[in-house]
Amino acid sequence: MRSVPESRGVPAPALVLALVLALCAACGSAHARHDAERMRRVVTELGGRAAADPAVPGLSIAVLQKGGDDPVAVAFGAACIENATPMTTQSRFKIGSVTKVFTGALVHRFIEEGRLSYDTTIDRFFPGFPDGGAITVRHLLEHTSGIADMLRLAEVLANPARQWTPEELVALVEKQPLAFRPGTRQSYSNTGFLMLAVICERVSGRTYEELVRETFTEGLGMKSLLPGNDTAIVPRLSCGYAGGPGNADKGDKGELRLPVPVSLTTAKGTGNLQAAPADVVRLVNLDRLLRNDVLDTVALEPLRLPDGQVALKPDRSGAFSLGELDGCSLLLFRDPELALVGKLGLFPGFGTAYLYDRRTRIAVAISVNNEGAMTGIVELGAAILNALRD
Repeated sequence: MRSVPESRGVPAPALVLALVLALCAACGSAHARHDAERMRRVVTELGGRAAADPAVPGLSIAVLQKGGDDPVAVAFGAACIENATPMTTQSRFKIGSVTKVFTGALVHRFIEEGRLSYDTTIDRFFPGFPDGGAITVRHLLEHTSGIADMLRLAEVLANPARQWTPEELVALVEKQPLAFRPGTRQSYSNTGFLMLAVICERVSGRTYEELVRETFTEGLGMKSLLPGNDTAIVPRLSCGYAGGPGNADKGDKGELRLPVPVSLTTAKGTGNLQAAPADVVRLVNLDRLLRNDVLDTVALEPLRLPDGQVALKPDRSGAFSLGELDGCSLLLFRDPELALVGKLGLFPGFGTAYLYDRRTRIAVAISVNNEGAMTGIVELGAAILNALRD
């Protein structure tokens, strides 16, 4: 068979198509390299300034655009001061309430599968819980249940290092009156996400730890992600600290110290996960697991309560306002003016911020091993995302 002749020097259509595809691939690759280089410059410059704060022992930052698989990750300072261990991008942190995004995603997956609904009442899983027939999964996700926060109970505060079981904690909470009629107010409750973790277990017949491993460690490639407990030896786990020069106005004497011992096991589903920011930032790809990824679809406005009040509170620093949404948080920054979704997590000794900018489809995850430096890393995250808007 003869080949198709070329006419007046014009290549055959197949050759033209091949050339176009090759050029597109080359341009795309060059553009991706440029974006990664620019991200690294921004993160290194702004992160370096933040890491110079004496209140920051160590800092780890990761940035990733939706659809990507190779985060730009940078680390500064020390993971453990006592042994002069440098911080690396593989260092793990206790990520506190950022855990709630993971638990919320599990719940949303069961909702999409028809095994739960937003209107499912908790008496199905916690028979005899007072007013359980009026409290729904949505109320737990939005912190509008009125259920007391287990971490503020006198018994738990008196013995925070004890490994409280979910059954013990729910039994303690059952004795407390609801703070308000479900759905009428918003008040942060760690208990709600402990209960959601238990609900996920009872719906699936799997442990919370198994669900996390299958869904996120394997499903999204979060190799450093681990549900924590109080006895396991965790490779590359950073040491946590409190205090420091940056908190002198709060009565600190200017020295870092060890934090108050608190059980990680107790915070199941609400604050018990450990990970490196380079894996936490992979939450930007939740759409690979969910048809309706709330980080991309929830309204960028605070929850409005039945009486018309807006559930939005200014942060103590005054730099931003914070509102709780459907398993995540809304953060409205004043300078720079940004509307972001994500979650902030504190655990004694640690602070983590996960922030996502829908305009650029870029997320940043930042962890610091000093709980007192939390406000600074939130502002750093906003500054990084704002710089990447250019």
